[in-house]
Amino acid sequence: MSSNRFNKILVIDSIPGDETNTAKRLFEDIETYTGAFPDSPFPEYIRVESADDLLDVLSQCTKLAISNNIYPMLHIECHGNEDGLQFADKSILDWSELKNPLVKLNVAMKLNLMVVVAACLGAAIVKTVTFTDRAPFWGMIGPIDKAMPSELETPYRALYQTLISEMSPAKAIAAFEEVAKEGLYWRTTAQGLFMKTWERYKTDFCTKEALDKRLKRMQQQVPHYSKKELLKMLQESEPKSFERFRNAFFMCDKFPENSKRFPVEYKE
Repeated sequence: MSSNRFNKILVIDSIPGDETNTAKRLFEDIETYTGAFPDSPFPEYIRVESADDLLDVLSQCTKLAISNNIYPMLHIECHGNEDGLQFADKSILDWSELKNPLVKLNVAMKLNLMVVVAACLGAAIVKTVTFTDRAPFWGMIGPIDKAMPSELETPYRALYQTLISEMSPAKAIAAFEEVAKEGLYWRTTAQGLFMKTWERYKTDFCTKEALDKRLKRMQQQVPHYSKKELLKMLQESEPKSFERFRNAFFMCDKFPENSKRFPVEYKE
């Protein structure tokens, strides 16, 4: 499985003003850690008040990735729910609205974007992922349920402290999981999501019953073909469809090196 690369840790804070600002506190810790290790990614803190502010920040990140090769690891702290993120001014950004800006940034970063969401149900961001589109991130960490500030702050502090001091994503994840509340978080990669989504497609749409329904619909459009002929056409086209989806999702059409970074192969 591919690793990702980044040269900045960007903490985006939209904690309401009347609440304990765990984002600011976390950034101060990160700044201290990076100060002790000269080769660390550059730490940056940005305060956003609204959904539009976040979209502006993502747009600026995309421009900097293209022009200056500045690749951020995004850490977003705000409120959240099953539908999206809620910001300090109470504005909402649906997960579907967040997808395209993330895709643009991830393309600019050649599929290296790591997104850490410190918000209730932040892992619901994966609802935006489909294997027929570009990947919106290389990897993601976020809660799958409501979370108290302390349940967010402690594991993320361990994550960044270990990541910066050890320069090892594997050790950082281990440190994170050691102190994270069991069952609260989900972490995944674009590669893992692509394969799970493909497997779900095979399970839902390629059973004998599902195929029979598809073939009946196809026969209505092209009645001069038998079901047997249509089935053969489907079977022959599936590997090509998989390859087309894979190349687009992992951006192999833009960055040929990603074919080796993400060695995902078709299986019947």
